[in-house]
Amino acid sequence: MSIGLVIGLLTTIVSGVMAALLLNRYRLRGGAHQLLWGLGLVLYFVSGLSEVVLAFGWSDIAFRMWYWSGALLVPPVLGQGTLHLLVRKGSVATIFSIVVGVVAVASLVWIFSIPLDASKFLPGNDIGKFLTGSYRDILPQSAVRRILPPLMNGYGTLLLAGGAVYSAWLFLRKSILPNRVLGNVFIAAGGLLPAAGGALIKLAETVPALSDSASIFKYIGILGGVVLLFIGFQLAVSGAPSPAQG
Repeated sequence: MSIGLVIGLLTTIVSGVMAALLLNRYRLRGGAHQLLWGLGLVLYFVSGLSEVVLAFGWSDIAFRMWYWSGALLVPPVLGQGTLHLLVRKGSVATIFSIVVGVVAVASLVWIFSIPLDASKFLPGNDIGKFLTGSYRDILPQSAVRRILPPLMNGYGTLLLAGGAVYSAWLFLRKSILPNRVLGNVFIAAGGLLPAAGGALIKLAETVPALSDSASIFKYIGILGGVVLLFIGFQLAVSGAPSPAQG
């Protein structure tokens, strides 16, 4: 059993449990931020489950769902949760969430409408390495593929990690709510860890010697990221008043 499959299994289990806990918290206490964080972890779960399925052979649906959830939507949906936590007044957060929702639906239609070259699916014994590199050969070249992933991931990571750092700095400067300071530190780290893995994968394209270690780091970063995010989410809302329902 490859390390990619092991990490994929752990990520699926951990993200699924954490998504259920967050969505149950939303059911009990409300709060758009908790709903979006929960949905982001659901997408994390879908991505991990798709990887596990692909580890046992080609699946058209699993590949498309893996790309849609993991490569496109996890960071922006989680980031929207942070935006709703930070921006409580006005409709700015709601408007941006609607935009992300429209992009999510449009990108789902897109990913299920494009042809895939399944003959390029040659993961060998390491599904993790395959899904961090050679998966690109399966997807057709297009403007959407070149523009949408970096745009969505950049936007989401900026909101998730940047918003967490900003929030931690505000609470630290005021010397209040130390749990939120620590929680936002965990959120920032959880948002940046998978992004760092992605950057290392990009570097490995020009430095092939880094390929194996980059693949391992990417998947460890995904697993570590979801754990850090959940801890951060719990700390960031602990002791906070229950937001109004609706």
